[in-house]
Amino acid sequence: MTESQAGRMRAWMLVPYVSWCALGYAFLLGSDLLYLWHVPLHALTVLLVWKPKLLLPRKAKATTVHFLLVGVAYSAFIGQPLAVLGRGDLHPNLVLNGVLWIGSFAGVYLAWLWLLPRYRWSSAAIFALSGLLALFDHSLALWRMLANRDVVGLLVLAPVLHAVYAGLTAPVLLAYRERLSRNSAQPGLVGVVAGTLLPGLLFRLGSVWIWLASQVIHLAR
Repeated sequence: MTESQAGRMRAWMLVPYVSWCALGYAFLLGSDLLYLWHVPLHALTVLLVWKPKLLLPRKAKATTVHFLLVGVAYSAFIGQPLAVLGRGDLHPNLVLNGVLWIGSFAGVYLAWLWLLPRYRWSSAAIFALSGLLALFDHSLALWRMLANRDVVGLLVLAPVLHAVYAGLTAPVLLAYRERLSRNSAQPGLVGVVAGTLLPGLLFRLGSVWIWLASQVIHLAR
């Protein structure tokens, strides 16, 4: 299969994915219009995927430190407030809420700091794997629905959570992919498994920061 054929196939695969997301949002918006907060999140994702240079330094070299700082700042303080519908899921103050999310997103970007140089990741693979962070969401919502056999809830929420988590991290990964890549090898099954598990596990491990930062915020009152 040529590169152009693969590109056309990926484009066609977007149709069922976008349709599934649209159906999920149709159900959610029918019960709560606050999900309109996700509109600017997804619009921002499209903009940054189209113009990735907006996330890159203009006059300095894009270093790994820059990648980590930009990634965490974007995910915790720009994307996350939109993802949680402007209400704050860990703290009512959105700035402090972002502070509490720093550890988890730092874990994700540390994982990709190891993954990006080792394989030649396509845009589709990065977007798909970024969205799989939904499987490691702190609420474990998808797993609880599966355990409760809530098929309708699972079908509604799965595409929405995937799109949201992809929007939280994929723009930064795509922006820095070329700068950090050092290998032309395709990820294959091993790379895909690593790209699913490593960011997810470090995302969960990074949640230890939530407890530590909560103690500091409590003492500062």
